[in-house]
Amino acid sequence: MLQSRRFDPVFQHSAQSRPHLRGARSLVRALALGTSLLALAACGQTGEDAAETPDAATGPETLEVLVTAAFTGVEGGASALAFLPDGDAPSLGLVISAPREGGLDIFNLDGELQRRHAGARLTGLATAPDFQLRGEDLPLVFGASPDNGAVFGYAIVRNGTQVLDLPLAETGTDGGVAGLCLLREGAGFVELVVLETGATANVWRVRDAGGDTLSVEEMRSFPLPAPARQCAVFDGDIYTASPAAGVTRLSSEGAVLAEANIPASGIAVGEFSGTRLLLATDGAGETVRSFDARTLEERDAIDVVDGLSTPGIGRPGAIAVSPADYGFTAYSNGMLSIFDQADQRVKVISRDAFSRAVITGSNPVGGSGDNEAG
Repeated sequence: MLQSRRFDPVFQHSAQSRPHLRGARSLVRALALGTSLLALAACGQTGEDAAETPDAATGPETLEVLVTAAFTGVEGGASALAFLPDGDAPSLGLVISAPREGGLDIFNLDGELQRRHAGARLTGLATAPDFQLRGEDLPLVFGASPDNGAVFGYAIVRNGTQVLDLPLAETGTDGGVAGLCLLREGAGFVELVVLETGATANVWRVRDAGGDTLSVEEMRSFPLPAPARQCAVFDGDIYTASPAAGVTRLSSEGAVLAEANIPASGIAVGEFSGTRLLLATDGAGETVRSFDARTLEERDAIDVVDGLSTPGIGRPGAIAVSPADYGFTAYSNGMLSIFDQADQRVKVISRDAFSRAVITGSNPVGGSGDNEAG
């Protein structure tokens, strides 16, 4: 049962980088490969003989992707990232983070912090960029707060980047709130996947019914294989990340479609040159791991390396991906954002550059517009 809260009907206004070893690692790889080829030639092995020799490196390949830009530092870290594109003026789109200290940080595409809004600590973010509230263009942001056991809502005024606390009729669950993600946005409503602290997920519909608060209706509830803390949605499929049971792919009705023991503290799902990938970070390693988003079979590890003037990602944490047009040449087909726990900065990658490197194996230096922001 949802718990009610009272709101005023009027909106209230309310580094250190890791050592520079990228070039050295690439050189070591090249030398290792050269040594292996010389040894093969010395033994006189033919192509057929070599094919029968077991490969010592049995793990996934590690691919390199150039970082595109780095944003202003976020002290204390970020637990979630989200996008707020602007369909009328793509280059004015925003990137949002949930600082571990609480509230929201809102960045422009130059990497500048436009607004810091104080509030509850949030572990998951969902955005509705095209929401019309009382006839006004007021995109919405929702955040899950395990500390408060509730979902918080915010309306964003693009002009001046103001943040308004959003009055929601009901925002709690009997089982507490662990995380959330956007299921879909329709005309006058938003549907959210809300994860309880137990092994249960709920689908909420939030809409403007003309009252003093936005109505919240529970559409359905379904069990999960294990308690989950993060979720992502792609094409109606729901992906959940559990500290105990890895990643699960479910239908929008809750039917389990695939499961894999993938350690993940952050997940994102996107399509890259026609290939659908699940991207996962564990908050400890140096790479982002990629998986087939349908089967959850492992593909490649991805090392985000230095751009021409921007440091790469030392320890990837929170991650998000958007196919929306963010303007400029690099971002016209979307972007990825990753929080680098090594130097406490949000870093972004052109979705085109990511696709070239991961899917087609081509990422020429300078090809993704390597400019440092902030």
